[in-house]
Amino acid sequence: MAHDKEGDELLARARKLQQKLNQGQAGEPRYSRSFGRIGGAFVWLFRQFTRWLRWLTLAPAADGESGDREFSRSRLVRNLMLSFLVLFAIHTVLKAAYYYGTYFEEMVYVTGKQEIETGELYQFGGCTSLPCSTNSDNGKFYLIESSLYLPQMFYPEEDVFANIPQQDGACHVEGYGIYFRTLRWLYKAAQLYQHVVNVSCRPYTQDEIKQAVDDGQIVRDVPE
Repeated sequence: MAHDKEGDELLARARKLQQKLNQGQAGEPRYSRSFGRIGGAFVWLFRQFTRWLRWLTLAPAADGESGDREFSRSRLVRNLMLSFLVLFAIHTVLKAAYYYGTYFEEMVYVTGKQEIETGELYQFGGCTSLPCSTNSDNGKFYLIESSLYLPQMFYPEEDVFANIPQQDGACHVEGYGIYFRTLRWLYKAAQLYQHVVNVSCRPYTQDEIKQAVDDGQIVRDVPE
């Protein structure tokens, strides 16, 4: 009986071991399939790249009968220009879609401005309501930077920046960019601010001054 009991225990252990092996073998194809798909994607991309290189540089041989291909400088120049135009067109379409898809207009109570990169990048801060502090929930920062062809083919970023008062002005701004108020800390940390392409500003009205006053002082902030 003791022998039978030991045999049953060994048989049970063998069955458990077999179950584990089966589970491992059952899970293995999933990993291999995943790696196989990734590898297949790399192989497909490599094939497309080599085909593009052949199309870019190789022309039919001069005899026109052998089916061989040879390097052609004129074909390389022509196809490089064509590739550039296609990529430029795609980039323009995507940039225009982003601009018109995220275009916004809003009133901003400006608290300060600064030049980040001479003649190329500017920043200013403000709020969408009063009283204003860029550290409050209604505080935001904006960027003004050069654009050679979009969103409006060309706009003078220095003139846009010049229209913004250094302190205490109400500005109607037009711009583009994605913004989620709940993620304002992320925008501030990564400086992923909305872009402004046009602005018109005026002094505070008397009612706005009354709204802006807190303990007898108008809140003033300078962009970080």
